[in-house]
Amino acid sequence: MSEVLLDARDITVRFGGLTAVDAVSATFRTGELVGIIGPNGAGKTTFFNAISGVIAPT
Repeated sequence: MSEVLLDARDITVRFGGLTAVDAVSATFRTGELVGIIGPNGAGKTTFFNAISGVIAPT
């Protein structure tokens, strides 16, 4: 098994009364190619922004 680069656990992001991302977890390892899919408004960009430090998870 390859080295863990990022282990995101139970990431939640709320904007006022709206929960954009609710307890999402993901582990990213060396050499993996990962895609995050979902419909418009599902929270994909918000999740990415939270794990990359652009916004703070709540």
